Amino acid sequence: MRFEGKVAIVTGASSGIGRATAKMMARDGAKVVAAARRLDRLEALKAEVAEAGYAGCILPVQTDVRDPKQIDNMFDVALKEFGHVDIVVNNAGMLDGQLPIHETSQEIYDMLYETNQRAVYLGCQRAIKIFLEQGTPANIVNVASAASLRGLKGGTMYVMTKHAVLGITRNISASFFEKGIRCNCIEPANIRSEINKVPRDLGIGILDWQMGAGNAAPLHTITKPGEKKPILGTPEDCAELICFLADDVAARYLSGAEVKIDAGFLNM
Repeated sequence: MRFEGKVAIVTGASSGIGRATAKMMARDGAKVVAAARRLDRLEALKAEVAEAGYAGCILPVQTDVRDPKQIDNMFDVALKEFGHVDIVVNNAGMLDGQLPIHETSQEIYDMLYETNQRAVYLGCQRAIKIFLEQGTPANIVNVASAASLRGLKGGTMYVMTKHAVLGITRNISASFFEKGIRCNCIEPANIRSEINKVPRDLGIGILDWQMGAGNAAPLHTITKPGEKKPILGTPEDCAELICFLADDVAARYLSGAEVKIDAGFLNM
């Protein structure tokens, strides 16, 4: 019940890390505004949480984070339904199929920028305004990436936008801790999720041997057949870390933390 009485917003909550985080927070007492484009999946999550008898609940809000008006609506709904917001998890993101810079079209640039970078900026901006008005302890957890710290072959836009997530986390943590607002981020690598789905469906930059990789993590799929594959983490692994960082008791003195969750991959 570490989130009893808390209201959380989680973007990208229809699958992967976002879904696992929303479910875990509801289990631990939070009222969770679960935001994503796929409303049917959010409704299924709501039903699953209710059936499990968790102390918290899920409020589905269909949201495309590429649209600033829909981001505002997400916050407006949270305030209208629950009266306050305490935790914001900026998780929604997408890959660019490991496209190198010279093969990145304006369309791909815009899609990655709007999803991975601008949406995090706008989510943090609105959250800070609300938190300052409330005057109560609150926090943001951003989902960055191993790509925030390490260059990858290709994937120019993904690397660039995830560096931006790290940058805004550092800036907010330094600027607002004295106001009772914390901001941290996680840096996942090799997590089994659906993050490959969009570039695979659009045929963006994914090689033939990657097409059959299913819901494997990106750093797993770029390992060619016959080479040793890394052990994959789970969305629940990331959700546990996000929930720890969002806990105002366990992590009360943590702000600006950049936590790698990668089974040591970045140290190799």
